[in-house]
Amino acid sequence: MEYHCKLVEAARTGNVEALHDLIKENPFVLSDYALVSPHENPLHVATKAGQLGFVREIIRLKTESAEEPNREGFRPLDIASAFGHVEIVKELVTSTGNDICRLKGKDGKTAIHYAAISGRLEVMDELLSFSAECVTDVTVLGETALHLAVKYYKVEALRNLVEWLEKLGLEEIVNWFDKDGNSVLHLAVSKKQHESVDFLLNNNSTISNTLKLNETNTWGLTAMDIMDLLMENPIDVQLRERLRLAGALRARDIANSIPSTPISNPPVPQVTVNVHNNLPNPVAAKVDWIRYFQFQKKRDSPSDTRNALLVVAALIATVTFQAGVNPPGGFVAEKSQPNVNSTNTTSYAPPPSSPDQSYSPVSTVGLSAISAALGSIATSDWFLFGNSLGFAASVNVLIYLTAGFPFQRELQISLYSMMFAYGCSVNDIQPKEIARCLILAIAFLVPILVRWPPRWAVKLWGYYKTEAGTVNARG
Repeated sequence: MEYHCKLVEAARTGNVEALHDLIKENPFVLSDYALVSPHENPLHVATKAGQLGFVREIIRLKTESAEEPNREGFRPLDIASAFGHVEIVKELVTSTGNDICRLKGKDGKTAIHYAAISGRLEVMDELLSFSAECVTDVTVLGETALHLAVKYYKVEALRNLVEWLEKLGLEEIVNWFDKDGNSVLHLAVSKKQHESVDFLLNNNSTISNTLKLNETNTWGLTAMDIMDLLMENPIDVQLRERLRLAGALRARDIANSIPSTPISNPPVPQVTVNVHNNLPNPVAAKVDWIRYFQFQKKRDSPSDTRNALLVVAALIATVTFQAGVNPPGGFVAEKSQPNVNSTNTTSYAPPPSSPDQSYSPVSTVGLSAISAALGSIATSDWFLFGNSLGFAASVNVLIYLTAGFPFQRELQISLYSMMFAYGCSVNDIQPKEIARCLILAIAFLVPILVRWPPRWAVKLWGYYKTEAGTVNARG
């Protein structure tokens, strides 16, 4: 074990003479170290410390150590690229061959990815000079070096990579998608990187002519849709205006801008003819129409969907609030009639009409049928629960959809105040305070329980699986 500690110390300080002394004492010291500590070799240590001479000597003695990952999945070239040790990068590549530039490590990343993440421009130049193909490498998430440069706010690294793409004639890589369908422009807009967006939209570069402004990601969002969702201040408005001037559109605007000709765009008439010709069963035709009008990520704009949900939720909240404040007569609790001799001036609703009074037979029969049906299937408690549940669910939808809006706190205060006022105004339906509070509490909690516990359970399960995998890997 003493040999191994001395070897690590020699690697850290770059003491080549100490390395030779250890080899004289034990010619198999490097092999023995690999058995005792397989998770990291002396080349990793020397690379982290930037000891070029020691790195050169270790590669001479044991070349294969340059391709060994440590316990975190980093190879020596990955470490040198991330730390910006240009000379060590040159030594590793020239001593082992250009193929080492494309060896994938943790999460499928190669050396060019770590250089982009850290913004090491000189390292990127060296790697691309040795192996230009490494610019096409993608991670397990489908991210190119350009994605990572934008993701980690390395604008100069993005500029450098774009210049290399133009030199190599690989401009189309700027439009490549990651696993979420996001291009470099999607990421730059989502992170509000004004400088990166301006650079990509610059009309003087070849990239700007290659860049596809209106591609949609997995959620059907264009760069303009993302900007609309995240717009919060005047600076964001300026960024949106730059996108608009460059020709960026929302997803719904792209659909509306397609020329309407009998050959290229015959959606509704053509669908109708095909359905009736090929599906004689009218039920099948109806199912196709239902599917046609269902929400589709690739077709429907998220902003339009949100607006529709806001309208529907507001309508439901209005109706249910009104029904709670002024419930139907069949669900109002009976009140004792006042003494006729009382001097109390409070006014009450008039007593029911005398049977001798004239009435409409049709309306009376209909009212009796409705009252009987309501009385048989629902009590006032059930009405209060159902109405309160609908009200609470719609208010929750309004809260979720307006998250991030201007004056969000004031809006939430008004929504919660409306829920409080609703709870205070339904005593006509259930005069018993304990029963009323219990019904309202359950109705208000159900939408929250339906939304959040399943999400937390999924996150906990994912965390548990990740931790279990880490423990097994270390074991």
